Amino acid sequence: MTSRGTYNTRQRQAVLGYLTAHADRYTSVDGAFEALRSQGVEIGRSTIYRTLEALAGEGMASKVVAPRGEVALYRLVSQGEEVAGQLVCAECGRVSTINCDAFQEFSRHVRTVHGFAIDLSRTVLYGRCPLCAKGRVTDHA
Repeated sequence: MTSRGTYNTRQRQAVLGYLTAHADRYTSVDGAFEALRSQGVEIGRSTIYRTLEALAGEGMASKVVAPRGEVALYRLVSQGEEVAGQLVCAECGRVSTINCDAFQEFSRHVRTVHGFAIDLSRTVLYGRCPLCAKGRVTDHA
C-alpha cells in the first residue's frame, strides 16, 4: 500500500508509466488501454479508468473533458506543478500551461467586474498548437 492508502499494483505502475511517458499530452481511457495492450500489458479498461480516477482524486493527475465533451482525458501532474490554466491542442493533444500576467489580469477582471472567481487550476482552453496550425505534427494522440 502507498502512503496515500492505495495499492501499488503492476497495473497502477503500468498506467503511471504510460502517463509519465506521455506527460506532455492528455489521454483517454481507451487511448491508454490501446497503448498498454499493444505493449503486452494485461489490463482492462475498467482498471485503467479506476486507476486514472484515483490518480486524479489524489492530485497526481489532471482530468479534463475532451473538446467535444464526449470523454474524460487525463494527464500526469508533475510534483509541485502549479497550473494557472492549460492550453490543449484539439488535434494532437499536447498541453501547455498558461502562466502569464495577461491571463491573471483577465481572471482579476472577471472577479472584480463580474463577481465571478475563475478556478484557474481547472481552466482549459482548446485550440490548435503552433505545430498543428502549420501542419507539422504527424504524431497525433
